Amino acid sequence: MSKQKIIILIIAITLIVIGLIFVVKFKKTTPAVSNNEQSAAQVSPIDATDHVFGDPKAAVQMIVYSDFECPFCAKFAETMKKVEENFKDKIVITFRQYPLPIHPQAEKAAEASECAAEQGKFWEMHDRLFANNIASNMNVEQYKKDAVDLSLNQEQFNQCLDSGKYAEKVSQQKTDGTKAGATGTPTIFVNGNIYPGAYPFEDFISPDGQNNKGMKSIISELL
Repeated sequence: MSKQKIIILIIAITLIVIGLIFVVKFKKTTPAVSNNEQSAAQVSPIDATDHVFGDPKAAVQMIVYSDFECPFCAKFAETMKKVEENFKDKIVITFRQYPLPIHPQAEKAAEASECAAEQGKFWEMHDRLFANNIASNMNVEQYKKDAVDLSLNQEQFNQCLDSGKYAEKVSQQKTDGTKAGATGTPTIFVNGNIYPGAYPFEDFISPDGQNNKGMKSIISELL
């Protein structure tokens, strides 16, 4: 082997060794992510256009991207109630729209909730829509009946819903959610960490036998 080839071989081996040392050091300094927590892109901060339950300055911020026709979202709505009851002023919950194309009634349901919010009753309509979901009764006429039952101004609500007044807002929230890492519903962000899926309140064991934290543990560790 010529002297030139030997020098080239030595340089190549040296570069490989340096690369291996870098990889080992990187692994040692990179924090591990828990089995039910993923890092996320920057989720949009809570602002005046959001629907919030609690104090926006609370220690823990939960942002939920949801679909009113999604059965898993209806299930997670029950978890949200337990979070509200157990953590009270220590947490703020924000609901954002993420209607999926596989749910034909979800887009108008999202708009219905925005039209109800216009009259100060977003959370009341939120509960009605998920009740409709559970009852398999999702359609525009039902949303209009819900508005009557909630004592909303019927003409104002119907005009709002029929005109698609909030379609752009719904679409923008979905776009923002996708940019932050949401791919399905529900997708939950807790102080910036992303938790995809209908997490229960209590800890649980997944189908593959792994122990997972529920929302109670996730939030408690942040307080």
